[in-house]
Amino acid sequence: MVRSTSLDVVDIISRRMQDGVTRMARQLSADALKEIAGTADFPGMLIAILRHMPAVDPIESHVIEQISRTIAFKARLVEGAGGVLTAEGVQKLFGYKSVQAVHKAVASRRLFAVDDNGRKLFPAFQFDGASVASGIPAVLAATPTVSPWALLQFFVYGHEGLGDEQPTQMVNADPETVARLVRFASALEV
Repeated sequence: MVRSTSLDVVDIISRRMQDGVTRMARQLSADALKEIAGTADFPGMLIAILRHMPAVDPIESHVIEQISRTIAFKARLVEGAGGVLTAEGVQKLFGYKSVQAVHKAVASRRLFAVDDNGRKLFPAFQFDGASVASGIPAVLAATPTVSPWALLQFFVYGHEGLGDEQPTQMVNADPETVARLVRFASALEV
């Protein structure tokens, strides 16, 4: 049942994106369309589309602002997390034989990753040398329904109940501190 619901949502998102891109493409010149079609990947395509959109389009300007704010917010989260590693970077760090082993560790909630346009990014704060910080699996176990980006926001910005303690530091602390972190993380809303 969950799988079909997920597919329904993907279908809705796909249709909305296709409709939006079709509307935007009708406003662009042939040269602009050729440039957009020649981009290497989806993010490059979006940037090219936005670059060619009219500067003053009251209907779409709020969407462009929202996209810009989202990109900036995610960039601040990544910076606050100490940067990110790719799955290949984690594979090398841990000496895993394959990238699939890294993805398996994410699926079993031993590693924390956020999805960025179909690519897994691994916040650097969770790594203690060539191992995972002791508090990461406990926090992940306590937050099975919390979105990874919401969880990253908690790790980076903390919670007022934690005072000056930073969750990105607490994941490497003593068991009592980790238990306190888990209590606050488990209260996060979906």
